[in-house]
Amino acid sequence: MKNLSLPSSLAVDDENNLIDKLIKGDDQAFESLIRNYSAKMYSIARSFFNNDDDAQECLQKSFIQVFENIHSFRKEARLTTWLHRITVNCALMMIRQQQRHKTLPLEDYFQHYNDYGERTAFTDNSASNLEQLFELKETKTTLNEIIRSLPEKYCNVLLLRDIQELSTNETAMILAISTAAVKTQLHRARLFLKEALKTVSEQAEYNNKGN
Repeated sequence: MKNLSLPSSLAVDDENNLIDKLIKGDDQAFESLIRNYSAKMYSIARSFFNNDDDAQECLQKSFIQVFENIHSFRKEARLTTWLHRITVNCALMMIRQQQRHKTLPLEDYFQHYNDYGERTAFTDNSASNLEQLFELKETKTTLNEIIRSLPEKYCNVLLLRDIQELSTNETAMILAISTAAVKTQLHRARLFLKEALKTVSEQAEYNNKGN
């Protein structure tokens, strides 16, 4: 399990001194923040995206959030924890915005599961939707792309628990839901992902036989 913080490049005393200067608007302090933490924040952002452009955009937006909200930072928390949370939240927001542009809804497919994540039906129509979603031409569907095709709440919980490897409590804190909701959503999300991966595999096998 990953801790909800970046590995700190600064000792605690140095970090507190940096925070004081950031709150005062010291330009050199902002340069120091970027120099010491940008690589680690980029690494977090990159784990959410398949390309450098999106990760860089996420990093930019994260630093903007830091600069705009540093005055509200409370010193009982570690700066590294705060930076990690901001980066994750920016990534989730970008993914949410990107999902709005998707043209193929999966709601019909997901309605065939009950509240416990148990499969209740699988119609020809829902199978067709999945085949359309994962029909590949010149590109390969990656795990991230499949996860991001899920409804938002399942996408988010999978990214945080299974990709970022955050704890249930940490995930609940970021998503502002209960730990019980995290466990329920994660269970359902894993079932959906398993079914989606199975469909991709079957589609690839079918395509290979046709060649």
